[in-house]
Amino acid sequence: MDKDNKGARQAGHHAGRAAHGKGSASVWTAVILAAGMLVLSGCGGPKAGTVYEPSHQEESLYVDMTAFQAQEQEKEEKELPQVEILDSGYTITQIDESDVYPPVKTDDYGNALPAYRLNYAARISNRGSDKAMIRPTIVVKVMDVNGERIGKSRKTFRTYVLPDEEIAVAGDMIIRGENPSEISITAESEDPEDFYPTEEELRIPGSDSYSASDVMVEVLEEYKDKAPAAGRESSEGLARGYFRFGELPALSGRISCNSTEDQEAFVTILFKDGDKLLGGETGRVMIPAGKEAFYTFSAGGPVPAETDSYEVSAFSIAHY
Repeated sequence: MDKDNKGARQAGHHAGRAAHGKGSASVWTAVILAAGMLVLSGCGGPKAGTVYEPSHQEESLYVDMTAFQAQEQEKEEKELPQVEILDSGYTITQIDESDVYPPVKTDDYGNALPAYRLNYAARISNRGSDKAMIRPTIVVKVMDVNGERIGKSRKTFRTYVLPDEEIAVAGDMIIRGENPSEISITAESEDPEDFYPTEEELRIPGSDSYSASDVMVEVLEEYKDKAPAAGRESSEGLARGYFRFGELPALSGRISCNSTEDQEAFVTILFKDGDKLLGGETGRVMIPAGKEAFYTFSAGGPVPAETDSYEVSAFSIAHY
């Protein structure tokens, strides 16, 4: 009996040591992975003078897609406060996806369906309010000739629009299959009653704190004729959609902010024909305190042919 008990105790001791060894390995594995993630996140942090690609690319790492989709569905069903749009405009350009493989969307025979790029811009206002507008969101709905919805886009900007201020934002989307016939552009925001910034957060520079130079637009000579119809997929470079890096117009310029601290900001370039908005692009830049920053980013597609002037503005990125 004692011998059996002793054997059982020894077996339990060895099993415990084995379990402890496995537990230690798991702990060390977790520590190593966490350290690696810290190193990666440290390398990717914003630095003064850093230029970012268009804002739709932000926060794209380590996303739980199931949770993300549920959150988007919740936003879809939630009635958010409507935001006043002072002005808006768009341009539709057909793009060629015939040599994209595999085709993104096809007919019954496997042929690529027609594709259209919608570039849009809007000026949104928070005038007449005593509270900051939280996370403004542009909602674009696309309908066909029968009034059926064939596309929808929601683009949220991580900022506060202070009382009696306005900002300009821009973006683009691709519609495949049906020819866009009617475009609806609206705006909404989070409810400030549920999510109101602190006094410290509200001290971020307003849109009138920024000064920008004229924008420079450059398209490489060999791509000037190809850009409007380019439809080739490539992972090279940082261009969005189905354009190769270099085929797209590069938008660049200089911008400053009268802040005593480094300031991260959205920069919006509007494409205009007289007073008419044709679309635009919004990118990100880090502006060193007391200095002027140079920004450059690729447009999501060709600049509208009717463009005769550009308007540049900026607004602060909120950190919450």
